[in-house]
Amino acid sequence: MTDISNPIQFWLNGALQAHSGRADETLLGYLRHSGRVGTKEGCASGDCGACTVLVQTDDEHAYKPMNACILPVQQLHGQAVITVEGLPSNDVLHPAQAALIETHGAQCGFCTPGFVMALAGWMDEQAFSAGPDGGGQPEADSPQAETRRLKACREAISGNLCRCTGYRPILQAATHLASRPTRALFETHQRLDKALFDSQPDHSAPYKTGFRAPQTLNDLKDLLRQQPSANLIAGGTDLMLEVTQKQGRFDQLISLARVPALQSLQISPDSAIIGSAVTYQDLQAAAELHWPALHHFLSRLGSPQIRNRGTVGGNLGTASPIGDLLPILLAMDATIVMSHFEAADQNVAISEFLQGYRKTQLQPGNFIKEVQVTGLQDFLRYYKISKRQEDDIAAVSVAVRLKLDADQITLARIAFGGVAEQALRLPALEQALQGQAITEALMTSLHQQVLIALNPISDVRASRDYRREMAANLLVRALKEALGLPMPQIYGLDDA
Repeated sequence: MTDISNPIQFWLNGALQAHSGRADETLLGYLRHSGRVGTKEGCASGDCGACTVLVQTDDEHAYKPMNACILPVQQLHGQAVITVEGLPSNDVLHPAQAALIETHGAQCGFCTPGFVMALAGWMDEQAFSAGPDGGGQPEADSPQAETRRLKACREAISGNLCRCTGYRPILQAATHLASRPTRALFETHQRLDKALFDSQPDHSAPYKTGFRAPQTLNDLKDLLRQQPSANLIAGGTDLMLEVTQKQGRFDQLISLARVPALQSLQISPDSAIIGSAVTYQDLQAAAELHWPALHHFLSRLGSPQIRNRGTVGGNLGTASPIGDLLPILLAMDATIVMSHFEAADQNVAISEFLQGYRKTQLQPGNFIKEVQVTGLQDFLRYYKISKRQEDDIAAVSVAVRLKLDADQITLARIAFGGVAEQALRLPALEQALQGQAITEALMTSLHQQVLIALNPISDVRASRDYRREMAANLLVRALKEALGLPMPQIYGLDDA
């Protein structure tokens, strides 16, 4: 366990740092106070990407882009960070920097360091996955290859905003980088020293206040026994907004990021067990084979920077009415496994776990251990409507799960987000669907029933009527897809 009374150690641009500070001190604050001002503060909420840095969490992974504004510096013990100042090698610009210059991709320049770091992280992941021998010649030119490259380039910078509206040259820089062999990029960063990452920090000091990082479930339970009201943090993509947006303080934080039991991830053909500290990025990669609907959907959750840190347990524990995973887990009848420092694990249906606006069954001393799901071979459709395609909050989201026997529905689950104070299912509609054949008359009836059942608010993201109409339309779309009917491609819905 790490406590702020004992300095943490991490690499910053190749130099070993030792640092003691507040439990909720952000990496962005640390960087700028130490004179490394290339990393900018834009939104202070993980939305604009101006503060993007690269973090290598262990020696077996690539450097990944993350938002420094919502990343507690205390979580970096044994890890490596690269900022824009550390990107050049021997005074030679990194290819991402050179590409932005060549394409005139900087306007006012404020957001440029974040774009550079996002592109550099994207390149490093491509190179790392190709292996030390490269194997990485770009895909041969074809219309399909060009479409895939453009999609990948857009995804790489989806967590970065340019307020000068100059995306064209930035995308040109990205496509230029996509045409480079990956081997040339593999050795651009010094890899993390495994010895420090594997070292056990001193945890002999008594836990009075500060930041602690347990490495086993027993250590976590011991800490909760001492301080049951301490705040738990994994990715912190929502929790740290209390600090950066509301000027709150967390004198006590217990990190879940290094507890192996909370990072378990097993996805079989029809079921999944997901540890609460599993990141969205890891879940997306693992879901591609057996849970393609989720794999596809997760491209719409946040940005690469957010997905590299945000966790399944955080999305659940926050219980936001627009939490992207909640309608999906409701439709899947997920079971939440809750642990406590002095009680046996408790299995709770997600419909019971969610109890209101940002309210769950979690009590002091509780934590989410894992999520259990079955039904991956059913017909599944997950939709999200937002004002912006990339890195935006849902105005409305819909999750549909159907068991089908020929053209008859034997089980139906319908869940919505963004239309009430919490994500919800409509059991009456589900019951009405069971045993029914999917017909035009049934779809018309269900459309009207959704309009009657939902009573969302109007706000800056969408009006009440728009939300109701979109929720009803997306349910009908899912039923039409279940019939195998050809559906028009919709930007933002089908091209994630």
